[in-house]
Amino acid sequence: MDQSKQAERNLYILWAGCFLAACSFSLVMPFLPRFIEELGVTENLYAWSGWTYAITFVASAIMSPVWGNLADRYGRKPMIIRSGISIGVVYLLMSVVTNPYQLFGLRMLNGALSGFIPSSIALIATNTPEKQVGRALALLQTGTAAGTILGPMLGGTLADLVGIRVTMRLAGMLLFVATTLVLVGVQEKVLGAGKVRTSPLQDMKLAVTNRTLFALMVACMMINASIQSLEPILTKFVPSLQQEAVLVWLTHALFGRADAHSFIAGFIFSLPAIATLFAAARWARVGERLGFARLLAMGLAVAGLLVIPQSLVVTAGSMIALRFIYGIFTAAVQPSINATLAAVVHPSFRGRAYGINQSAMFVGSVLGPTLGGYVADYIAPRAVFVFTGLLLLASAAWVYRELALAPKDQPLVGAPQA
Repeated sequence: MDQSKQAERNLYILWAGCFLAACSFSLVMPFLPRFIEELGVTENLYAWSGWTYAITFVASAIMSPVWGNLADRYGRKPMIIRSGISIGVVYLLMSVVTNPYQLFGLRMLNGALSGFIPSSIALIATNTPEKQVGRALALLQTGTAAGTILGPMLGGTLADLVGIRVTMRLAGMLLFVATTLVLVGVQEKVLGAGKVRTSPLQDMKLAVTNRTLFALMVACMMINASIQSLEPILTKFVPSLQQEAVLVWLTHALFGRADAHSFIAGFIFSLPAIATLFAAARWARVGERLGFARLLAMGLAVAGLLVIPQSLVVTAGSMIALRFIYGIFTAAVQPSINATLAAVVHPSFRGRAYGINQSAMFVGSVLGPTLGGYVADYIAPRAVFVFTGLLLLASAAWVYRELALAPKDQPLVGAPQA
């Protein structure tokens, strides 16, 4: 099989794998507070839930550079298989825990063993013809987005139908299926295997001190933080909005009542991921013409401009419209980051680069809800939108200066020294 056909096959298989992995990761999210309560926690339930949720991202942020280093040393496919099997086992163990401390420890282990999706991104970035990399990475992003959308809805439904513990086992089985697909169908041409002689700390130092990589890390962190910053306020913010007649009719038809605020809040929170499904591949074509660094800065800037007016909305319909349009432009950001990384980083360093970038994303996942909660508590819930929008605009200006205006003939980051 020639390289182009194998690259296409890898893309389709890894799309399915990332879809199943993202679905399994988000499958257990909706019922964590309920499960922790079933484990005997009666005091500080929300604090327990918050830390149990956040510890996964903290552990992932710490370990992602390590797995990226090993991916460049031994190949990305082994890291995908390692992550899929190990996290699948963790989910099976989570289904038999008897106290919240065991659950907390396994959630930390879950984060520490992560790497399925970033290793898939790195494999596509290193095994796809250069002219097709941007479009391939954008398409791969839609698989992750689709799984992220379906996971919480499916998880909440399954928890009610078959119970939380069975749902966790099903999440583990999804990962085993995804891993089997990769094991059987993906072929990798390993670039730089066995040649890596740097430590994860050296890799991180390079990323932080290199202006290009650091700008991409900040962009990744900020866009993820902006999406996640609404998490602490959305369930309380949505009931304060007026509902249009069509929403009243829809929620009444689905739930037999007109005040299904949790459903509307969950739908609003999912809108950026839904928009990604429609827009990511189209943005890739724009990026190929305009340049992904410019597209990245534009996506951050327009997303920032679209967040600020959300502080003024008074109806749920207006919020839905603004969040969807906001999602259309955030959909340009992550594929642009991935494509820009592929363009500026040497193939032998890409596993480490994507691992480090994944750490930045996880930091954003913790930073966004934390800052959003503090701003809502000490200023006002609506101030979260203004604060997030201003951060995005500042990030856009900085990223444009560091990336879009940078000289085009710079040497590839991480190129082996002669």
